This record gives sequence, structure tokens and C-alpha cells, in this order.
Amino acid sequence: MIKKRYFPIDKNFKSNFLFKFFLLIGVILLLIFIIIKVTALFVGEDSTGFVKQIYDFSQSSFPNSILAFSIITLAVAVIFYFFYSQFVKLAKIADEIEKEDDFDDSIEK
Repeated sequence: MIKKRYFPIDKNFKSNFLFKFFLLIGVILLLIFIIIKVTALFVGEDSTGFVKQIYDFSQSSFPNSILAFSIITLAVAVIFYFFYSQFVKLAKIADEIEKEDDFDDSIEK
């Protein structure tokens, strides 16, 4: 007799963890970008010292790179969320089929 194997969605497919991970990284990078740009608004071009370095940093291409990576990680998070939702639907379908098989087996006996 063949033993049925049940793969719970939360234990075997890591798409939920990866969704949360990439979402967290994307939001953190987005917050860093926003903080850099907001501080540049308050700092000004005619500042001196460390504050001038902050302004120069905000005018470089690095904050735009942070924004690009943020958008990429958020898109990857959406893709993993889609995978997770599809795995949940498949697990529900598999449970329904398994219940029908158990019901059919009990009727035959």
C-alpha cells in the first residue's frame, strides 16, 4: 500500500517567509531613501561641515540606487506573495481531494 504524504504549506514552502523578508527589506530601503531626501530638504546647499556632506550625499546617485533596489525587492515580495497564495489554494484543493478519497474508502468498506 502506498503511504500518502501530506506537505503542509507553512512547513515546506518558504514563500511566506521570503515574502515577509523581501517586504521588510524593501520597506527599510524605501524608508532610508525617504529619510535621505527629507533631510536634504531641510539641510540646504549653503550649509557647511557634516551637514554639507549630508546634502552632497543626497544629491548623488546613491539614493536613487537605494530607491531602485527598494522597488525591485518590493516586486520580488509581491511575486512571492502570489506564489504563497497559489500554494495555499493548492493545499486546500489537495485537502478536499484527500477527504473525498477517505470518504469513498469508508463507503466501500
